[in-house]
Amino acid sequence: MLIRHRLTAAFLWLAVGLFAQNNSVLPPGLMPQYSALFSQNNSVSPILLKQPDLAQIKAEDDQQDQQARFAAPISTQINSKNAGTWTPLPDSSQVWQCHIKAPNALALILLFQQVVLPEGGKLYAYDLAHTRIRGPITREQIGATGRFTIGTLPSDEVVLEYHAPAYTKGTEIILLNRVDYAYNLALLAEEDPFAASGFGGSLSCNVNVNCPSGSNWQTEKKGVARILMIFSGGSAWCSGTLIANTGNTGIPYFLTAHHCQILLSNPQFDQWSFDFNYEFASCATGPEPAYQTVVGCTRMSFRLETDFLLLRLNPVPTNFNTYFNGWTRSTTPATTAAFIHHPQGDVKKFSMDNGAAVSHNQTINWGGAFGVSPINTHWKVTPDVGIYEPGSSGCPMFDQSKKVVGQLHGGVSNGCNVTAAYFGMLHLSWDGTSSTNRLKDYLDPANTNVTEMNGYTQPAAPVGISGNIKSWWGVNMPNVRVAISGVLADTVTTDGQGNYAFQSLAPGANYVVTPLTKGSPLNGVDAYDLILISRHILNLEPLTPAWKIIAGDVNESGSLTTFDNVESRKVILGTLPTFASQKAWRYFAADAIFANPDNPFANMPASSATFTNLSQSVTGVNFFGVKVGDVDKSGNPGQ
Repeated sequence: MLIRHRLTAAFLWLAVGLFAQNNSVLPPGLMPQYSALFSQNNSVSPILLKQPDLAQIKAEDDQQDQQARFAAPISTQINSKNAGTWTPLPDSSQVWQCHIKAPNALALILLFQQVVLPEGGKLYAYDLAHTRIRGPITREQIGATGRFTIGTLPSDEVVLEYHAPAYTKGTEIILLNRVDYAYNLALLAEEDPFAASGFGGSLSCNVNVNCPSGSNWQTEKKGVARILMIFSGGSAWCSGTLIANTGNTGIPYFLTAHHCQILLSNPQFDQWSFDFNYEFASCATGPEPAYQTVVGCTRMSFRLETDFLLLRLNPVPTNFNTYFNGWTRSTTPATTAAFIHHPQGDVKKFSMDNGAAVSHNQTINWGGAFGVSPINTHWKVTPDVGIYEPGSSGCPMFDQSKKVVGQLHGGVSNGCNVTAAYFGMLHLSWDGTSSTNRLKDYLDPANTNVTEMNGYTQPAAPVGISGNIKSWWGVNMPNVRVAISGVLADTVTTDGQGNYAFQSLAPGANYVVTPLTKGSPLNGVDAYDLILISRHILNLEPLTPAWKIIAGDVNESGSLTTFDNVESRKVILGTLPTFASQKAWRYFAADAIFANPDNPFANMPASSATFTNLSQSVTGVNFFGVKVGDVDKSGNPGQ
């Protein structure tokens, strides 16, 4: 028997996503208003990485029983202190850019040994054509280890960009220690019929999940994700699903195949990426769709005989709209079988066997380290709709009740002709000698001993909003009252470090967060401020940065004129008890970007933060305080 079990995807060249951020938020380096500032840095020669020895790669891949690698590693040591260029922006923030090139690569994967970002810091990566922009990536998405992955960019030259909030340059750690170089082995071994190219690389006999045959699986598909797996020797693809537990909790347990973790050596789980919602909107093909990514996981349990691997993903944001698929431990063969998967790392596909599954009563020799599957440990199906390919491994098999009964191990196929697909049986994976080789400890934590579990949407947990308030020149502001309005009204006060937090908020509601003014109007306001404002009005010495201009507008007219000086003088002399605006401090979003720093009133930053249908906790909701009338930074942010 010829076992072409197609254990993984091979030879990717294109895969991009959103990390659940809004891709419409351009990196500062691509904003038109800053083009002149970056023009000189854009002419800097890129850092050239050495091209891997493709002949050696071919020799290494030929020695593998099942060639799985599509990208080979290049070691490097690039960080924000030893490479790239810094560009100051008019709002006192700074941008680091580093151009990286690996000649003739089909795509690049960026692997970071450590990423530590301050509140408000944003990391991006994009190709020179700006067709794929990854980010913004913030500190909330970085796992506890600090290791991180920015998935594949379809180019041999990319830009890594970091936007540092004002006065935080140097507090970040961005250490890129490896770049995976995507190649296509078909260029080296034309006899290999299974070369793929990532997006659009699967065979045409695959069926998009949103075609009519998959129309009844629109809920279950939300649990299935593509896995970009990182190993010490390169990268590979698999598929899998979020899976329910009897506690109905949102713990992100994820079922895939054991053999996925041994495709190459030394799996680096904290850098594996899980791409959800990577699918065409309809049955029709089109431009590459966006997806949402979770980086990092922990291995919980696995077993060779039934080829299961259970992972626990890092937190999955609730706005991913994921689904935790149900399961059954029934030993009765499914009367029909469906599976949802990502062949060759391509967009989500659907396959269906309209006949009954059977228990395979022969051993299966997968070869080498992949071992031998004992008899009656795998369901055997033959799809009538769609197929499977490398990269489909680990995808869930659903029975007629849409419950998971196993995960894909491999099978017998020749192109679009699949004569057998084998799925490790979930009911045999349930029990074992310890929690390291069985499922029940995780999927039935209360030991209810139920035989099946319904799926559920990701539970809505209480959410929170937190952040920090600093003066615009970077000093923490304690004792600032911060109000929240919407479905609830409350006020908290910043601590000694300028931090605040609203906790245990109801999810799905609308909220507005607004810092409130404090202190004496005379704090930091004196005759020298009047002189500086006058010199600005006379165009003798313009005020910079833009925050000073805003500070000088004491009457909030949206301009800086002699009327502001008149009002400030009256406050100094005591003929006015306070400014007409009744404010000693004004507050603005700390990530403000001024299109025209000479006239910041044309696009004033928001003075509050608004959240509509808040579905997950938000951190880093930071504000800058501007002391009204103080243009020389002499005010005390603690008063």
